[in-house]
Amino acid sequence: MKLETAEWQTLLPVFRETFKIWSPGLSREDYLEYQFKQANHPWARRNLRNLILRRNGRLVSSMKLSTIDLQTRGQTFRLGGIGAVYTQAESRNQGCASELIQEAIKLAKNESYDGLILFSDIDCDFYARFGFEELGAADLLINIPFIKGKAQFPENITCQDAGRINILLDGREFETRQERFLPEHVEYTARHYGQWLRRQPYGIVRDRNYFSYKLMRETFLHDRSRHAWPALCLTKINCKGTPGGYAITETAGGVLRILEIAGTADFRRALWATLLIRALQEKLMRIRAWEGLAADFAPSFSLKQLIIRAGLDKILPDGYKGQLNYYNRSWGKGMLLPFDDRIAALHLIAPCPLVELDHL
Repeated sequence: MKLETAEWQTLLPVFRETFKIWSPGLSREDYLEYQFKQANHPWARRNLRNLILRRNGRLVSSMKLSTIDLQTRGQTFRLGGIGAVYTQAESRNQGCASELIQEAIKLAKNESYDGLILFSDIDCDFYARFGFEELGAADLLINIPFIKGKAQFPENITCQDAGRINILLDGREFETRQERFLPEHVEYTARHYGQWLRRQPYGIVRDRNYFSYKLMRETFLHDRSRHAWPALCLTKINCKGTPGGYAITETAGGVLRILEIAGTADFRRALWATLLIRALQEKLMRIRAWEGLAADFAPSFSLKQLIIRAGLDKILPDGYKGQLNYYNRSWGKGMLLPFDDRIAALHLIAPCPLVELDHL
C-alpha cells in the first residue's frame, strides 16, 4: 500500500466514523462543515494534506500531514506535522496504522523534511516504535486561594471596567486589556509572537495565516458546539503606550487556562500578575497551562517572588506560596522524529517550550 493525497469528498467515510468520537459537541452537519472549513482555510490549502491508505481499493486508514517550520538557535527546520491518525473500524488490528506511519516517514524523507512532529492522544509507545521521542507532556497547575468578599487590591493595582487592569510593577506602570480574541487581533499576535520566538530554545514558526487558522477553529466550536466551549480571550499589554505582548486564555468551570504568553520578561511578569489578579477577581479555583510557561519562574519555579513584587501578598492568606504543581497529560503529548542531527536533542530540553496553540 502507498499513501495517496485525498480530496475532502474522499474522506466522508472517515468523517462518518470520527464524528462519533472526535466531534466536540457538534451536530453531524456542523462537524462536516467544521472539517470543510479547515480544509479550505488559506493556511491549510498551502500547508495541509489529507493522506490515505487503500487496501484492495478500499480506504482503510488516514491522517493529516501539515508542513510547519521549527526555529531553534537561529536556524529554521522544515517539519511534517502528523495529526488525526485514524483506522476505519472494520480494518483495525491489521497493522494499518503502523503501515500508515511507516509510509508517512518514507514520504517525509523523500520530500526532504527535517523531521516529523505530532501530539499524541494515545500511549506514546506506539509512536516510539518508529523512533519518535517525547518532548514533554506535563501540565502546570496553580491553585488559587479563595478570598471572601470582594478582593481589595493594593494601591499599585487598579481594576477598571471592560476588562482593564493597570499595575505598577518594579517601578513601571503596565496597562492591560482583556477582550475576545477576534480576527482583527491576528496581525498583532503574529508580530509579537515572532519577536518572542527568537528568544526561545525552539518553537513552531507562526504567521498570521496560522493564527487565523487556529482562531477559526476555536471560534467555530464556541459558536456551534452544544458543549460549553469557551471563547478565546486576548489580553494585550502596554507600558507608556508601547505594546509589549499578549496572553491568550480561556475560562471554564472555575479554571483559567493559559494557552500562551508572549513578550519580553518584564511584560510577561506583568501579564502573569494580571492573570493572577483576574483569577482572584473572578474567584476562580485554579490556573492551568502547558509546562512551557513554567520557564517564566525558573529557577525557583514558584510564584512567591512575583506575588511579593506585585503586592498581592497583602491580600492572600498567610502561608500561600503560589506553588507550581505538575501532572502528566493524557492527551496532546508532543513527540519528535528528527531526520537532521541538529534537532536530534530537542527532546532533552525541559521544560518543553511548546504551548497549547502548537497542538496540531
